[in-house]
Amino acid sequence: MTTRAGASIISTKFVYNQVCFSDAVKTGVIVIAHGSRGDKGAAEVAEALRRLSHGVRAFLPADVEVTGAALQFNHPTLDEAVRSLAEQGVTRLVIVPYFLFPGRHITEHIPCLIEELKSTYPQHHFMLAGNLGLDEYLVDLVAKRILEAAPELLSDGQTPSPSPGAIEQQSMALIDKLLPPLNISEGELAVVKRMVHTAGDRHLASLVRFHPAATEAALSAIRSGRPIFTDVKMVAVAINRRLAARFGCSIYCALDEMASARTVQEKEDTRTATAFRLLGQRLNGSIAVVGNSPTALLALLEMVSQRKVIPAMVIGTPVGFVQAKEVKEKLMGLDIPYISIAGTRGGSALAAAAVNALMKLAEAERSPVSTTGVESNL
Repeated sequence: MTTRAGASIISTKFVYNQVCFSDAVKTGVIVIAHGSRGDKGAAEVAEALRRLSHGVRAFLPADVEVTGAALQFNHPTLDEAVRSLAEQGVTRLVIVPYFLFPGRHITEHIPCLIEELKSTYPQHHFMLAGNLGLDEYLVDLVAKRILEAAPELLSDGQTPSPSPGAIEQQSMALIDKLLPPLNISEGELAVVKRMVHTAGDRHLASLVRFHPAATEAALSAIRSGRPIFTDVKMVAVAINRRLAARFGCSIYCALDEMASARTVQEKEDTRTATAFRLLGQRLNGSIAVVGNSPTALLALLEMVSQRKVIPAMVIGTPVGFVQAKEVKEKLMGLDIPYISIAGTRGGSALAAAAVNALMKLAEAERSPVSTTGVESNL
């Protein structure tokens, strides 16, 4: 079960006094750890809670209070943390267990404490988030601890081949080992692997999102030689031109097209947004690729929503902390073939990598023997 804020709830019985909240309700978050009897452990608990509280605060609205608490042995206790937040006017409390597994502390002890707190604070509302569980980042942390203990295990003794093709094959083989389980098609997996290879970050794999029709829509457009429009030149120059030419897919940068048309930027728009609006009907049936500009993607989606244009598919991976996440969510809410990346990650290289992966898939259909070339560098 999930709350509106995205916190995982183990069971409905662990949602206390949950109601619909207005914006006026002040929220507090308590990160609760077990605690430690030893001096060294107690110091680490305090430091971990301090750093967690500080780090989490950056992801939340400015008026949300965040603090730590210990279940046993250390201070502040859960009761003390709740009292402190209540004195600051907090009436809704989200309690986040800093525990790996849903043992008795999660299923019995903390819920019992919350029941007691509910009696003390009957006008307050308590929500218990899920335990940490198995996250892919924990795999990295365990591997790091192993190598700290036995650094000689870091090298497997393999010497990379000087052949570019062989290096790419070795990279892809390593990515196969590093990827978490993904419930996606073979075509989607090929795109994900190419994007992970480009980013050098295996955690990107779980963030890539596909519309169910995205891969086939893209392959159909490539086979038909449909044009590819990008928001910025960085995306355009990173697309494999040999493959694009083989399929007859012309590559255009929207900003270059605007410059050629001598169009004046609209006052309330960015240059890339104006450029995409200028493309207009040329976007119909195309592959629209936005790797840099959230406003360009927003302009495109407005035209799609108004049925002014219907691209064959959209690759939308703008990066950043302002508008990028939100506009990608809007893309993923439309019934149009897309490939995107959840959250703030993205960028021009990843957008181009997705295009190149799709063209390699189309090439494999024509020449199924080998498509391991490295011309794209992505």
